[in-house]
Amino acid sequence: MGELRQQGRAWHGAQQRTARAQGRGRAPALVAAVAGALLAAPAAAVDLLELSLEELAKLRVTSVSRVEEALADAAAAVFVITGDEIRRSGATSLAEALRLAPGLEVARRNAHAWSITSRGFNSDLANKLLVLIDGRSVYSPLYAGVFWDVQQVSLDDVERIEVIAGPGGTMWGANAVNGVINVITRSALDTPGMQVDAAGGNAERHAGIRFGGTLGEAVAARAYVRRADYDSFVRPAGGDGLDAWYLNQAGFRTDWRTAAGDRLTVQGDVYEGAKDGEFLSSFTLGTLPSGTFVGETELAGGNVVARWVRTLDTGAELTLKAYYDYTHRDIPNTYAESRDTFDVDFQHRFALAGRHDILWGASVRDTADEIGNTTFASFVPEQRRDRTISAFFQDRIALRGERLSLTLGTKLSDNDYTGEEYQPSARLRWRIDERRNFWAAVSRAVRVPARLDEDLNLLIPLGLFPGTNVPIYRSVDGNPDFDSERLHAYEAGYRFRLGSSWSVDVNVFRHDYAGLQTNEDRPPIVVLTPPAYGIAPQTLENRMHGESRGGTMVASWQPLATWRLRAQYTRLDLELAAEPASVDTERPAMVGNSPEHQLAVYSFLDLPHDLELFTGVRYVDELPNQSVDSYVAVDADLTWRVSASVRVSLTLRNLNDARHLEFGSGGQNRIGRTALARIRWSP
Repeated sequence: MGELRQQGRAWHGAQQRTARAQGRGRAPALVAAVAGALLAAPAAAVDLLELSLEELAKLRVTSVSRVEEALADAAAAVFVITGDEIRRSGATSLAEALRLAPGLEVARRNAHAWSITSRGFNSDLANKLLVLIDGRSVYSPLYAGVFWDVQQVSLDDVERIEVIAGPGGTMWGANAVNGVINVITRSALDTPGMQVDAAGGNAERHAGIRFGGTLGEAVAARAYVRRADYDSFVRPAGGDGLDAWYLNQAGFRTDWRTAAGDRLTVQGDVYEGAKDGEFLSSFTLGTLPSGTFVGETELAGGNVVARWVRTLDTGAELTLKAYYDYTHRDIPNTYAESRDTFDVDFQHRFALAGRHDILWGASVRDTADEIGNTTFASFVPEQRRDRTISAFFQDRIALRGERLSLTLGTKLSDNDYTGEEYQPSARLRWRIDERRNFWAAVSRAVRVPARLDEDLNLLIPLGLFPGTNVPIYRSVDGNPDFDSERLHAYEAGYRFRLGSSWSVDVNVFRHDYAGLQTNEDRPPIVVLTPPAYGIAPQTLENRMHGESRGGTMVASWQPLATWRLRAQYTRLDLELAAEPASVDTERPAMVGNSPEHQLAVYSFLDLPHDLELFTGVRYVDELPNQSVDSYVAVDADLTWRVSASVRVSLTLRNLNDARHLEFGSGGQNRIGRTALARIRWSP
């Protein structure tokens, strides 16, 4: 990355220095005087426009095969969101930053809840997307999804986000079915000095401080503290909703680099927050009556991650990573969960016989929870400990030097739900020439059951028997025999550059699913002993299969050294069908939870007078099953580099639309037009 920074600055430096010097000379006198009094800031991460499209294609990614490789050479549908793109877009949360990636479905349900997935199956409990933050899995073993509200990464410290559309089970294990998101933060060696930032607007407010320092040339550390407050969204009938919330977070990172080539990183975060009570209008496993109220939610958690990398004299590399993660979530009238997770992961990479790049490794994950049950939702047993042991092997074979390679691999695991699982893959990469790359892949991935699939007991009031005061409930019960959901995926892609100003990335796929979750009716139960009641029971089963087809195209154009445009289009055709023995009619309708078409155009422009302008236009197709109409959202961010130490910005969201709905659950609250002013100061 350092080499790319130098190349980028050499390529773009003269013009940028001239433009910035002119801009500073025309700054208002008072601002210029204040800016001149500030100390120079430490070197920032490389700007997006300081890298050509060719240099961006050479960015190193690690999420496809766990080893560094050029983005253009990756045999998968992978896309990189750079830290500078995040900053320029004005994003204030990880979920919001993911809107920049093609192929992802990013829907905001209310002020604190998001539904995010890849290649279909979006819902309140989307469970086929694996999310990693510096190698730490943040999916919840409770339901195999992600609680996005507490993934508040300090975005100024993010180096890049690697987004893979498609399965990654061979490298990352269960739940990497439809995609993998890997958030990679910057080394503490790259973030010296202090940074203070504050932001405020009509929907949210943020404040934070970060300080970094070094001990010699080999050791660096940073620490940060942040606070975020979010206002309620607007109810369907008008007025504020009940989804306001806040989160306090603090963390640190320390990096060592020894003369022997060892690299050691220790980092961690803690957080606490609360969300206002809210009215729920729907639930993935059944229909709730209108006006069901959930009280204020308490949030807390923390994690510590240690990672050691050693490069041997032979060129082989050893990596050992371990982390501990604690989460707590208490939702009155629903459930409470406290969870401890320990994970240890080892991998070894070495070359063999000149043509084989071998990577193998093993991991152990232990997770234990304690559930506070309620009448509405309970998990039996209330406490459970689960362990997963896995090993993987991968061989990248050079068939014709650097031009043609075949990567074969598989992951074998043993879990406490379904026992042994295997997830093989084969990936072919053909570098046609320096401007053109073709790849194809076939793979198998699984989603193993979570606590919800086996241990859930959900009791939903439906109303009264006609003409009586006898209540009726629907019960949804987990199934101890619930099996893994399975995927066979077939993918291909083509990347090419046209001259120095155009690049295009196209991928297509077909997914075949089996053993998908359904809700199966059982004979009704009537209890006459006072107080009398009736139950319409359901059990979770694996009685649905499906097929999806589609693809993504990303075209980047740089007409000027100071202007880059990117257009991205995603098409998804999903078909789901229950097996003949199934009576579930709700789950097959989930095809209407994902947009058939998505289109976005993003513009990154450097203007005179040290101004940066981001503009984004997104079109998202309708969601018939969620009663959500198609919509267009226009966003913009204008940043002024007042000095080397001060940046001020104004971010505007939904400029063209007073309010709209992005997903049908989460209280039906509407997303409105927002403005956010922000200042960053690095003395």
